[in-house]
Amino acid sequence: MTGQGQGFSLPWLLLAAALALHVPPTSGMYEDQIGKFDWHQQYIGAVRQAAFDQSAPVSKRIFVGTESNVVAAINSRTGQLAWRHVQERGDPWGVDVVLHKGNILVTVCSGGDAVRAWDPASGTLLWEFLAKEKNDSPAKALLVEGRQDERSHVESVAVLTKKTLRILSAVDGHEMVSTEVWSGGETGGTSVLHQASNGQLYAVSISSQAAVQIVSYTHVPGKGYEAVKRVIPAGWASPQSTQCVVTGDNVLVCSEASTNSLHTMSLVDGSGFSAVTLLSLGFNSWQPDSLAISAVQVGRKEVLLRLAQDHYVLLQATADTITVLKDLPNVYATTTARSQDRDIIFVVKKGTKDELVVTGFYLQNLKEDPALTQMIAHPLHYGSPQQVTVYTFLKRDGTTGYRAMLQMEDQTLLMLQQLQGNQGHVMWQRNEALASISAVDQVDLPVSETESKFEEEFGEESEEDLSIWQMFTRRITTQLEQLKDLADKFEEYRKPRAKQVEKQLERDPFNLRKMIVAVTSVGKLYGLDSANGDIVWQYFLPNIRCFSQGEMYLFVQRTTAHFPHPPQAMLVAQDKATGNGLVFTFNPTTGQPVNTTATSGILQPFKVLQAILLPVMNNHHLHPVMIVDSDHGVHIFPPSSSVLSVLKKNNGKIFLHAADLEKSTLTGFSLTTLKDGKVELAQAWHLSLPIPSQKIVSVVPRRANEHVHSQGRVLSDRSVMYKYLNPNLLAVMTEGIERDIPLLTLYLVDAVTGQVVYSMQHKRASGPVHLVHSENWVVYHYWNGKFRRHEVTVLELFESQGDRNSTTFSSLSTQSLPLVLQQAYIFPMGLSAMAVSNTERGITARSLLLALPNGGLMTLPKNILDPRRPIIPTKQHQEEGVYPYIPELHVNPMTLLTYNQSIEGIRGIHIGAAGLESTSVVLAYGLDLFYTRIMPSQMFDVLKEDFDYFFISSILLGLVLATLITHRLAAMKTLNRSWR
Repeated sequence: MTGQGQGFSLPWLLLAAALALHVPPTSGMYEDQIGKFDWHQQYIGAVRQAAFDQSAPVSKRIFVGTESNVVAAINSRTGQLAWRHVQERGDPWGVDVVLHKGNILVTVCSGGDAVRAWDPASGTLLWEFLAKEKNDSPAKALLVEGRQDERSHVESVAVLTKKTLRILSAVDGHEMVSTEVWSGGETGGTSVLHQASNGQLYAVSISSQAAVQIVSYTHVPGKGYEAVKRVIPAGWASPQSTQCVVTGDNVLVCSEASTNSLHTMSLVDGSGFSAVTLLSLGFNSWQPDSLAISAVQVGRKEVLLRLAQDHYVLLQATADTITVLKDLPNVYATTTARSQDRDIIFVVKKGTKDELVVTGFYLQNLKEDPALTQMIAHPLHYGSPQQVTVYTFLKRDGTTGYRAMLQMEDQTLLMLQQLQGNQGHVMWQRNEALASISAVDQVDLPVSETESKFEEEFGEESEEDLSIWQMFTRRITTQLEQLKDLADKFEEYRKPRAKQVEKQLERDPFNLRKMIVAVTSVGKLYGLDSANGDIVWQYFLPNIRCFSQGEMYLFVQRTTAHFPHPPQAMLVAQDKATGNGLVFTFNPTTGQPVNTTATSGILQPFKVLQAILLPVMNNHHLHPVMIVDSDHGVHIFPPSSSVLSVLKKNNGKIFLHAADLEKSTLTGFSLTTLKDGKVELAQAWHLSLPIPSQKIVSVVPRRANEHVHSQGRVLSDRSVMYKYLNPNLLAVMTEGIERDIPLLTLYLVDAVTGQVVYSMQHKRASGPVHLVHSENWVVYHYWNGKFRRHEVTVLELFESQGDRNSTTFSSLSTQSLPLVLQQAYIFPMGLSAMAVSNTERGITARSLLLALPNGGLMTLPKNILDPRRPIIPTKQHQEEGVYPYIPELHVNPMTLLTYNQSIEGIRGIHIGAAGLESTSVVLAYGLDLFYTRIMPSQMFDVLKEDFDYFFISSILLGLVLATLITHRLAAMKTLNRSWR
């Protein structure tokens, strides 16, 4: 009877365990809690093309196509996104062309392989055309117009790629014409697409054979399009350095940067080019990298030639001659608009002071109109203007008014509105550089003024150097200043909210509020308030760029914990002009440079190979940064005698590694300090992967500031499995092909000795691989090609010697190989990023953060990914709290931190530790930004919101009264007993 009962209860135990597994402990969210502890910011990236909405009498939207392959509509009055669509990811060019006329909105991306039409009002996809070509350069496109009842309308969309010209119907997108531009498999380079006034289409391509091919397409009713091809010899032409445009009278104008000349020819009947040098036009200085040419307006004969970043020239071109109409020095950007049947060229130029001037002149008389001029302040953190888009309208008095949208060098969008006189007003701005974050960190805020008084009282001066009277005087002064601060707070509280002075950011009691320091790929630095995402400070370095791997090095050398020393951070990047390293030190809480004489950073005479933050401090509590150049030379920033003395004491005990991704090798170095004070690297070991065809795709060490709370895991029999806590362990993932079979290999390498601690292979598996490494375990996500599914594998390392319980670890001492436990799970989808939670002391259970491809951010407790999960659990497993093994991992909606939001294009997740041990702060960045808090083990160190304070207070008050009453009664009893 007893045996039957046990056998019957086992399935129920498995079912209960499975339910507990798929419904992990979590707390739900009420609707009024949305946005209370998190915030979400949407971006679109650097704008490539923009057009104001023409479907309404008053333009309220701006249609943009960006380098991040985003098509969006922006409210021109508020700057908010009306709608947004993120297209194919991984496109290297973004949106090629944005075409808008009336109610037609068409975008071309992926080199012409994807053509889509949108509803301008709602952003609904009307139709799309997908080609099967794989083009390696952006496409050209235009709206082909026809005439019906003496009115022009859009008939079709013409798309020109390096190989093909396609004409698609503007109504439903079906392919009307598809013809090869080049015959015999040859492809062209620079291309131009133009429609003449008679309806003919001209496709112009420049080949690498120093020739220009012109194909004219004529529509024949009932027969389609007939093509006529001409090849014009052009020995000066080159696809890399030649740009061409077509004027309104069908004249082809090409600029050649290598010869600094212009060439013109008629598209209709021309048989050769006429050449004009820039020197003959009166311009003997130019910047070859900036030389560009553009058409002024469809139907006009003028063209604009850019000689430098701030110098334009207005030209008039014919088939034989080129005439200079107007020289435009100190002009950053230009555009053309039409008002009252007159064409106006708007230019953005420098002012007499730190200001920008937007003005316009009419093409008929080339005279500026003072009524079109407006001036705005030009902060240095914007850089110079790159593009300008203008929308003109008629004011009530019949004059021309306009709005101008500027894209600055730092990728900021500014919407300008003209006020009375020449004063301009910035209606709104969008900081689109935040869509391309390359490095990010979270810095603690400074302490409040009251707490800083205590820091000043107990400063760096030793109490032994102060007399009793000085110490007493300092204490009284501190108390008086704190009393004054309290009075000021009451006085500020009595003021109306509108007159209250905004306080400087200061640390909250639980250190949940941080300063987010973000460095973007364009060179813009931001300081964001983690409470709401507002920009506190910004700084622009126009002369830097990312390294080859698309990253920069950002180090926090000194935090706010060392009062009165200000915090300090260092940015190591690459100089645009020379490719050498560039070092910029700044205050992460204010954004101000530390070195006021080098506000753009200090250029180094070497190329950077690697940069690390040393684990030692100088006498000013500053962690120096060690930079290794391409010749393996060592440079310490800032140089300090105290740091050199510490390095000398630890001579040969500091190790670092370098990975060569191209050669698939790992090299270890030790830091050696010579007698003359110089620091050198000595090679300690070198590791070449055994499979030559494999390439290193990921090298992940343990987090340097990671705390491990427990050294072992207690089993049901009260024995302990001690963790293999090797702080020098590297998790190296390689990807390659062996015997035509895709292969993934994981290596666990000791960075001090170069010993391969463990390795394993996954055949018929491929990336992308996402890997995290924490404590004694490694988790990675990959694609299993054999079963065509995504999988997650977990490895845990334990000491093979069960009695080992050492508080220190040395890779140089003889160590036995660890015991490795592993297990694989099926995950329902791919990932875009992966990270692991981090707390201040490491007491809280670890949790994985997974960025899903649909824009969700999911938490997965680490105890679910336990390699000891058995298929049939025993009582011992139940006592330890080990779940039964189930191969599928499901996405529980209750574990989504983003609830009903989608975070587009997540590229990385940064996790910081708060003052509460139970809480971590999370920043997910990509095209969007999302910030929130997580409590992997619930808020065990904070009272809950529904805590009954009244009940507890009543009990405490009752206990106090009972204590007083009983004390009184006991005293009276003692007195009466004494009188007996």
